Amino acid sequence: MKCKKFLVRATLVVATILIVQDGVASASKVAEYELTFKGVASGGSLVLARTRNRNQRYVVIETSVGELAESVARRLADAINASHAAYRRKSSKEHILWVGGYQATASKGTLILGAGIDAYTLAGTETGLGIPPPPLFLTCSYDKTADKVLIQWVNPEEVYDFILVQCYWTDFDHCFYKRVGGPSTSFVIDRKQIPVNIDDFNVLVIGFSDDIPSNAGAIHLRGHCLEETYGIPFAKGVAPNWTTWSTAPKSESLSFEEGIKFTGLRFYNPAKVLSTKPFFQVIKAPPKGVVHGVYRKFLGLTPGHTYRLTACLSTLAMDSVNGDWSLSLCATHNGPDGKDLTARQLTGLVALPDSTSGLQAGRIASYNHSNTTKGDFSIVFSGDNAAPQSSHINLPADANTITVWLRFSCSDPSGKVGFSGVKLEDITANPNPKSMEQIREQEFKEEARLIKWMDSASHR
Repeated sequence: MKCKKFLVRATLVVATILIVQDGVASASKVAEYELTFKGVASGGSLVLARTRNRNQRYVVIETSVGELAESVARRLADAINASHAAYRRKSSKEHILWVGGYQATASKGTLILGAGIDAYTLAGTETGLGIPPPPLFLTCSYDKTADKVLIQWVNPEEVYDFILVQCYWTDFDHCFYKRVGGPSTSFVIDRKQIPVNIDDFNVLVIGFSDDIPSNAGAIHLRGHCLEETYGIPFAKGVAPNWTTWSTAPKSESLSFEEGIKFTGLRFYNPAKVLSTKPFFQVIKAPPKGVVHGVYRKFLGLTPGHTYRLTACLSTLAMDSVNGDWSLSLCATHNGPDGKDLTARQLTGLVALPDSTSGLQAGRIASYNHSNTTKGDFSIVFSGDNAAPQSSHINLPADANTITVWLRFSCSDPSGKVGFSGVKLEDITANPNPKSMEQIREQEFKEEARLIKWMDSASHR
């Protein structure tokens, strides 16, 4: 692997350990990362994931309310070592973080891991222990004239000590890491200095507080198309890059969770299409009289250009749900200031920046009791002739931001729907994009290939 690394502040030591491969022991020096948790646990799932590869390897434990950092670190080390031992016995299909004889250890509230601070993220529903929330709305765009790649994101209200920008390209054969200041919200790569491959370019952005990592924001750039094609565990039940919205005074966090579509993908890294992502967003029915959903913004786009949105949605088991319900996928450009849309705008009660209002404003696709996906995941597009109200998103000359959102209302508290992410393609810059039929065919072939791989003797 060709890799250019910039200096990252971290607590790193070099240890001599015993590596066992094919029954032969040998001494080797590896870097270690001391991850020190703070305070106590809030209670929930705690996921430690490796950053490298589009489908991340990870280990998960369940914490209890008020559990001390010392207990959490010790149990997480035990879970890592148990997973690795089971893998070496070929008795487990669980995720492993690394192959070899390295053992994770814990001392007080510190978890000692192989590799450096750039190698891990924390996810799950656990919100204590000093774990910061992740960056949002990660977007990547290529300026052909300047031959530069612009990476932008939005930070949460909490201030990071620093942010790590990780770039991988050409099937992860090349990498570039750069630490930037905690308040940073953008980074530019000059391709004359770092010749990244814009036809296969992955970006992860991770915030750090007291050397504790957040979950990653992530995006894949393929030419003029931004793709949410990665297998990253969720933080607080919400997909990377996205956040929740609600007409209630406060969004109900229990209404959003991570769904698992495919398990055991520890070695199947190329989530090439939306339908092969291992995780999907679950949106549960909101409280009575409330409408809610998730949204994300795409930043730093080209004014005056037209964009096509592709998404993967499922109404899950809504065919058996009684009562009225509605699921809509919508998108629109933001105003010149890029300001967030309000909940009233997202529900259609107040006009969008393009002056349209009502339930059809910005709508790309919609479902209800008479129109479902029959439990499958369906690929939908803006500009689909089968959905007359659906149109591509046209950026005016004074705007460079697009907001995409899902809106769900349901009178039955047992209702829930699923969502596997989106692709946003600049069809002005690419006048000959793949047709909807070609994209659907590719989705079908990749999903069939994945299912065949999972059923193969080599996987078992």
